Amino acid sequence: MRVAVSVPLGPVDALPRLAAQRWPDRVAVSVANGDKVTYAQLEKRVSRLAGGLRALLGADDAVVAVSSVAGMDFPVAYYAVMRSGNVVAPVNPVLPADVVVRLLATSGAVAALLAPHVYEAVAPLLHRAPKLRHVMVLGADEPIAMGSVTSGRAPDEATAAIMFTSGSTGPAKGVRLSHRNLKAGAAQLGAAHDLTEGTVVVNALPIYHPMHLNAGVLAGVTQVLAGPEPVAAVRTAANVGATHFYALPFQLTRLAGHTDFGRLAAPTVRIAACGGLPLPSSIVDKLTCHFGFRLLQGYGLTETAGLAHSDLVGAPKQGTVGPALAAAQTRVVGLETGAVLAPGAIGEVQVRGPQVFVGYLDAPAPLDAEGWFATGDAGFVDEDGYLTVIDRVRDLFRVGATLVSPASIERRLHAHPDVRECAVVGLSGLGAAALVVPRGPVDADALLGALNAGASHAEAVRRAVTAPAIPRLANGKVDKDAVRARLADSVPVVLSNSS
Repeated sequence: MRVAVSVPLGPVDALPRLAAQRWPDRVAVSVANGDKVTYAQLEKRVSRLAGGLRALLGADDAVVAVSSVAGMDFPVAYYAVMRSGNVVAPVNPVLPADVVVRLLATSGAVAALLAPHVYEAVAPLLHRAPKLRHVMVLGADEPIAMGSVTSGRAPDEATAAIMFTSGSTGPAKGVRLSHRNLKAGAAQLGAAHDLTEGTVVVNALPIYHPMHLNAGVLAGVTQVLAGPEPVAAVRTAANVGATHFYALPFQLTRLAGHTDFGRLAAPTVRIAACGGLPLPSSIVDKLTCHFGFRLLQGYGLTETAGLAHSDLVGAPKQGTVGPALAAAQTRVVGLETGAVLAPGAIGEVQVRGPQVFVGYLDAPAPLDAEGWFATGDAGFVDEDGYLTVIDRVRDLFRVGATLVSPASIERRLHAHPDVRECAVVGLSGLGAAALVVPRGPVDADALLGALNAGASHAEAVRRAVTAPAIPRLANGKVDKDAVRARLADSVPVVLSNSS
């Protein structure tokens, strides 16, 4: 059962100021090299940078891009842009340089705060972002000598941030999130994950997502940025006495298969959490049995400020992503009829709530008259309101009259001992095709026969191709377009992979 959440007053950039007032000497953020910043220090840095940005740009809701890896610079820049009276546009720093510049141009950014390695990569291409007038290198340039700003005055419905979708279904879209959206999302996540004043979160995500940043600052937790290598992150969790551990599904899958897995321990971690695609039950069982923590799986989109569903801490239900967050609602409608479906029936997932976005860059949010947003994901809810996400609607395919989910086939394939990772797509005129990362030398034809043992006609894999890795987008999601292209004209091959 969800408890009600309280959304704080004021703009998002007030969060570090409020935290500094309550917990000035508590460590807010630390990184693997030992650098750390308290909440009082974080607020001071935000205030100073905000003053410099306001002197440079004014307070006119100009778009300011921020592209930095998970480190100290990102939270300061993120909050300072909003504090200065402008709109922050976080850009994933691991994207290719041409994509970063395209997003700078798409956002309409007039200024950019870039990590040194990002600046070096994009500098020759910045002419492609015609509105960009100011570029500052984080850690090198400090437009902070011109005063400070201790508070902003943005109304709740004003755009606070522009976040970009992953681009898994086409070109990345710019999503406008209001101060209300971001604050509601922070409160919802904090309640769902039981973030309290004694919480220490180890964050192994490749980038520092504002969802986790906002929730942590609101709750006054200590966030440790451990880097994306999962084994090293687990060791960091043990060293710092972490209570929470955040990672992506593919990181946890690699962790479970690592040769050092049996020697790892994280005795203080009570909650691990991941989002995106559901983890195979075999991976969940292996992780929870070995480490003894609860593994919470969640579901959300850029359009929901990060999260819409999460397992309940006290009652996770394997295979689901839990019930809707506090103050949010979910329903499932027919793929062809649009009618609301009963529990257990598969259709398109729709959500509404205070975290649902205000619009795209060039259009209002496509909500229906009752405020429901169609996610483009297929799934079903059970009698208790727990959501099971099946697949993207666009990835479903038919074999005869049967609607087939690639994800359901992937779960079956993951259970095979010779399969380390896999991705399945539907190919026109063929049916299911699988790109498989094997654990060792295999013959694709023999593997194909083993994978289809007991499968229905509709879910039988018609083509299996082995590969050294599954192509992924910058956020860790499988790049289904790349998988489809790889499989479309392939023939089975024999490939030897090292563990």
